[in-house]
Amino acid sequence: MIADPMADLGGGQPGAASSEMGNATKEVVDPMAMSMNAQRIERVKNVMGIVSGCVAGICGLTGFSGLVCFLLWHVLVCTAIVVFKMNGNLAIYTKQSWFVYLTGGLQSYALSFTLFWTLFYGLVYLY
Repeated sequence: MIADPMADLGGGQPGAASSEMGNATKEVVDPMAMSMNAQRIERVKNVMGIVSGCVAGICGLTGFSGLVCFLLWHVLVCTAIVVFKMNGNLAIYTKQSWFVYLTGGLQSYALSFTLFWTLFYGLVYLY
């Protein structure tokens, strides 16, 4: 989370920004940083769909084995992003639950996967 030091979360008291004030806490979120995080995650997931489609096509996977390849790559890449780039703290960088993070945009990634899967399968095994 990117906090603005000028936001006066502590009510004028130094060091009080992280403590609770009454029953409510204030949280400052930079919308530009959240937007950039979402765009970068989207880009990585999109490339993952394309690359996993190429791998599945070149390896000659058909049917459910290709679907399993896509799902494994998707979960592996999403988990790697959280572990290595977000230090295991998904909520700070995206404000999403794990379910929304894993399934959000899955249809568009699956379409990219299917396009490149069939393209590379056709190029390698049909021609």
